[in-house]
Amino acid sequence: MDRHDMNREIELKLECEPAALERVRRSRALSRLQTGPARARLLHSVYFDTPDFALLKEGLALRVRETEGKRIQTLKTGSEGGTLASNRGEWETPLASGEEAPALNHLPADLRARIAELANGEAISPRLTSRIRRTARTLQTPEGDEIELAIDNGMLSADGREMPVSEFELELKRGAPAGLYRLALELADIVPVRIGLRSKAERALALAGDEKPAAIRAEMLSLAPGLTVEDAYVVILRHCLTHLLMNEAVTVDGSLPEGLHQMRVALRRMRSAFTVFRRVIGKDHVRRLSQEARWLATSIGRARDFDVFTSEILTPVEAENPGDEGLAALRAAAGKAQVSAWAGARASLRSSRMTRFVLELALYLDERSWRGAGQDAAALGAPIADFASRALDRRYRSVSRLGRHIEDLDTTERHDLRKRLKRLRYASGFFASLYPHAATRHYFRALSKLQDDFGALNDVETAGAIIKELAAIEPDLAAPGKRVLAHHERRARKQWQSALDEWRAFRDGGVFWR
Repeated sequence: MDRHDMNREIELKLECEPAALERVRRSRALSRLQTGPARARLLHSVYFDTPDFALLKEGLALRVRETEGKRIQTLKTGSEGGTLASNRGEWETPLASGEEAPALNHLPADLRARIAELANGEAISPRLTSRIRRTARTLQTPEGDEIELAIDNGMLSADGREMPVSEFELELKRGAPAGLYRLALELADIVPVRIGLRSKAERALALAGDEKPAAIRAEMLSLAPGLTVEDAYVVILRHCLTHLLMNEAVTVDGSLPEGLHQMRVALRRMRSAFTVFRRVIGKDHVRRLSQEARWLATSIGRARDFDVFTSEILTPVEAENPGDEGLAALRAAAGKAQVSAWAGARASLRSSRMTRFVLELALYLDERSWRGAGQDAAALGAPIADFASRALDRRYRSVSRLGRHIEDLDTTERHDLRKRLKRLRYASGFFASLYPHAATRHYFRALSKLQDDFGALNDVETAGAIIKELAAIEPDLAAPGKRVLAHHERRARKQWQSALDEWRAFRDGGVFWR
C-alpha cells in the first residue's frame, strides 16, 4: 500500500529584494544558530488544478515537485488558527519512477472526495510552475526551538507570464511559533523585509489573471461563550491583525482606495481592543504596540483623506458645474497631493517599522507577554460574557454623557462624540456574537446610520482643512474651494438634523447586552 504522511506545516514567509537574500545568507545570526551544513537544491514544481483553479480558490494546493531526480506529490490545505505564521495541513507521498501527474489514491478518502466535488467533472491538469533555487539551514534558537530557514530565489510561471521569487521561509520543526517571530525580528534588523501571506501557488494564481484584487472587509467575529477574557483578547487582536494584513497587498501593489480604508479600520479596531481590555491586561504592555498602530494609521490617513476629498467632496460639485475651470484646477492640485500622500502611505507599509510592528504584535499574542506582571489571574480567567457587558456599559455611558446635550454641541464636541460612537461600535462588534442575533440587529442598524451621519459631517471638516492647505500654495484655489465648501455645508446642515433624529432613535432603542 502506498504511504502518505500528513503533518501540520507551521511557517512564516518573509519577502525581500534579491540582494538582501545574500546578506541574510552571510549574516552572523545564521552562523550563530546554524547546526550542520547548508543544503542547496533546485526545485521544479508543477501545480495541478482545474481550468478555473477550483482547488486553489478553496485553499487546496496540489503539486508534484521534482528535486534530485525524485518526484514527491504534496497536497496542502488552507491555513488555520488565525496566526501570522501559516498553519497548513500537508500530505506528502513519493511517486514511483515515471509518475508525473498526481496519484490521488495516495490521499485520504475525505480529501479525494473534496477534490472530486471541487473539480465537478473538470480535468485536473498542470496549470502553474515554479523553478526555485533553495538553500536550507537548520537553526537552533537559545530557547530550544528548531527552525528550518529556506532561502528561495527563482521564478513562478503561469499562462506565459512570469514572476520572480525572492524570499525566505522559516518553518518550525520543533518548539513554539513564538520562536519564528523572534528569529524574524532578528532578521528584520539585517535586511528590509515584508510579511508574505500568500503561498507561491496563490501568487502564481494571481499571475494567471484569474484573481482580481479586492479589498477585504472584516468578517463577523465569533467568540465562544465559554472563552476566558484572556483568550477572547487573543482572538480579537488576531482577527484585527488578519484584517490588516489581508488588505496590505491590494493597497501597496494595487493602490486600491478601499484596501487602504480597510487597513485604517483594522488599526482603529486594534487600538480599540487595546483600550477595552486595558483594565485586566495592563496598559504598560501595549503602550508601544498602540503607539505603533497609531503611527501607521496616521501615516496612511492622509492618503485616505485625499481619496475621500477627490471622490466624495469634489465629484458632486463638478457634476453640477461641468467645465468649471476653477474646479478643474482644484482637482489637479488635489490629485498631485493625493499622489504624494499615497507614495507616503506605501512607503510606510513597505517599511521595516511596519514589519517589526506586525512581528512584535504576533509575538506578544503568541507568548501572552502580559502574564506575570501583577495582573489579576482571576480576572484574566473569568468568562468573557461578564466582562463584555461591563466594557460595553462603560463605552455606552461615555457616549450618553456627551449625547445628553447633543443639540448644544460645538464642532469640537461633535467630533469627540463621533469618536466615542466609533469606539462603541468597535467594542460592540467584538462581543456581539455572545448575544442573540435578533437583539443585536436593530442596535447595529441604528448605530451604523448614526455613524454615517457623523462621518459625513467629519468629511466636510477634513475637506475644509485640505482646501486651506491647497490654497496656501495656490491662492487662486481659494475661490473654487469656497464654493465646494458652501455646497457641502448646506448638505451638512441637513445631515445634522438627520443625525439628531438618528441619535434619538439610537438612544431610545435600548442596548442588546442588558
